[in-house]
Order: sequence, then structure tokens, then C-alpha cells
Amino acid sequence: MNVAADIVGGIANGLREVWSNKVRSLLSMSGIILGVAALVAMVGVVQGMVGNLRASFEGRGGVLRLDINDQELPESQQHLAGLSPGRTLRDAEAISQNVFLASHVGAEVNLRWQRFEADGQVTFGVLLGVIPDNIVFDQRELMDGRFIADLDVDHSQPVIVIGSWLREQLFPNRGSVIGERIRIREGIYTIVGEFADLQTSVAGVPRGSGLNRWNYIPATTAIKRFRENDQVDRLTVMAASASVIPDVISQVENTLLLTHRGVRDFIVETQEESMAELQRLERSFTFSLGGIAAISLLVGGIGIMNVMLASVSERIREIGVRKAIGARSHDIFLQFLAEAVAISILGGLIGLFLSVGLLAGLREIIPDGGSISGMPVVPMLYGFLFSTLVGLVSGIYPALRAARLDPIDALRYE
Repeated sequence: MNVAADIVGGIANGLREVWSNKVRSLLSMSGIILGVAALVAMVGVVQGMVGNLRASFEGRGGVLRLDINDQELPESQQHLAGLSPGRTLRDAEAISQNVFLASHVGAEVNLRWQRFEADGQVTFGVLLGVIPDNIVFDQRELMDGRFIADLDVDHSQPVIVIGSWLREQLFPNRGSVIGERIRIREGIYTIVGEFADLQTSVAGVPRGSGLNRWNYIPATTAIKRFRENDQVDRLTVMAASASVIPDVISQVENTLLLTHRGVRDFIVETQEESMAELQRLERSFTFSLGGIAAISLLVGGIGIMNVMLASVSERIREIGVRKAIGARSHDIFLQFLAEAVAISILGGLIGLFLSVGLLAGLREIIPDGGSISGMPVVPMLYGFLFSTLVGLVSGIYPALRAARLDPIDALRYE
């Protein structure tokens, strides 16, 4: 009971001292306040950014996605370089027909920037030739109309699905634009679908507005009107499940060896490396930014120690008087230690409240600020506990120094 009473008494004395020296206490806790606020805000930004990347990665197929890319021929096949047609639309058709463990197959003809005209208005945007499954890989959401269909690809239809940029530039203040016509070079295309603005789509995960300039036409139409061959710029496969990925890779390779006439000028790449890189990026950001904030907290702890040492020097006679009237060394120790801990706890609490406002401000300032996560509870808890620990450690030496003062020497001190 005596120990508990001593602790409570020491804490009460420490809090009274903090309250009686408000300005000094506030200055001493400023490092803790800024350190905790910076730690929580930085972790919130990192979590939001990585969460956005992870959501985009998962939305585009995640680890189930396989990319078929070009590669240099092995030395044993260098003399066969002219036999393979490269990645073509026929590859996508062959994979769809023969690889039954694949849930989706995508192909893309990248026509890059094109000039779009309609109703006397002109703008520029990206034009892509695609097949129906591309909407799965590109994670797009339709606001009106439909996407490219199989019949559009089979008959090379002059239809287009536009992004919100074309809608705003070519058809301002217009209702539905389905059925409207757009000129691209010498061709006329009928709008059959319109994508939602990516700033607010994809399950609430904000994405760059540059993708709103992407517009899709059937891959066969793109090849006939813009290309002299049927080569594609992107070929993608999605496995039905993670357990069948090795089988899908084997089947895709066997299929492509047939369509490429035995020439291995392609490579099937998984997303495992991308996932590992994303995890490394998350750890790197967390440790680096968290480390910076932790250094701020340590600096705040040094500030508390300096202020407490100065406080001990200022109150030497007071300590001597207290010891002369019966205060024990551990009473003095508890008082000064409680004062340091009280400063760090109050600083940690103020820092947490400041971090809430800081995160809200960052959402308004940073582009796509909605990607910043909400209140990161675990980092807030760690920040508060760390600030308390910093105050505890910082207060030990000044408290020991005060407790070890000789009462006679302290009373003589001027």
C-alpha cells in the first residue's frame, strides 16, 4: 500500500509541476508532439499508397495473371528467327481454344495517341485495340452502354468505347452519347460504351485521371485500319486458380510453340516478382519513413531530458527542503520521473490529435488524396506507447540526479 501511495503521490506532484510550468512543459513536449504526428501521418500515407497499388494489382489479376512477352531467341534457334510471326491475335484465339485452365485471355494493339473529332470539336487520346476479356485485366467500369463484344471482333466492327476525357471534350453538357459518331483519321466509329471516371471508380479506389484518355476499339478493326500485320503489343492470360498456374504455363507454352512454328521467341512471366517487389516497397517505405519519425521522437526525448535537468538545477533548494522535512529519495525520484512521463504522455496525446488533422489536410493537398488511409490505429498505438517509453527513459537520469542530492548541500545551494 505504501509503495502504491508513493507512486500516486509522486505522479500527483509531477502533474502539479507540469501544470504550474505550462510554457516550459509545452516546449519540452513539442518534439514528442511532432514526432508522434509525423509517425502516424507518414504511416497513413504509406498504407494508403501501398493499399492503392495492391488493390490495382489484385484488380488486374494479381498472382493469377500471366504476361506473355517477347524474348531473345536462344542461340540454338537464332537461324529460325524469320519463321515466327511473333505475338499475334491468333495466339489469343489459340490459347482461348486450347488452354481450358485459363479463365480469361486478353490481347491489346496499342495505337498510342490519336486525333479524335466529333461535332466540330477536336481532342487527343490513347486508342487501343482489344478483345472482350481486356475489361477484366484493365479493371475498367462502364458507366453507360457496353464493352467490345465477340461479334465486334469477329466482323471488325467500327465501334468504340470511350473514356470520360473524350466525353468531356467532344460532347460537353450532353446526355447519353451512345450512338454518337467519332472520326479517327479517315474512319468513322460509333460509340457503344462509355467508361466511368476513374477518379471515383474501381470500388472506391482512386486512380490516375490519365487513364480516362484510354479508348477501345475491336482488335481486328485496329489491325485492319492501322496495322499491316496482326501482331499485338500485349498478350495476357489469367489462370483459373493459383494451384493450376504451373499447368497453365505449360499449356500456354505448348500452344504458342505451335503458333510460333517451334520458335521460342516468347516468355510466360508470372506476377510473383511483382508481388514480392510490392512487399519490399511497402517494407522500405514503412521502415524509412517510420525511422525518420522515430528519430523525431528520440530528439523529443532528448529535449525532455534537457528540460528536466534544467528543472532539477532550478529546484535544488526545494529538493533540499523536501528532504529536510522527511521526503525520501524515492519520493523525489518518483516526482521527477512522473513529471517526465506526464510530459511525454500529454505530448503523445496531442500528437495523435494533430495527426488526425494532418491526415485530413494531406487528403486535400495530395493528388488522389483519397488513397490516404483512414486512422491507422496500430501505428497510433505504437506511436503513443513509444512516446511514453521515450519520456520514461528520458526522465530516469534527471530523476536519479535529483534523488541523490545531499539535503545539506542542496540547502546551501544558491
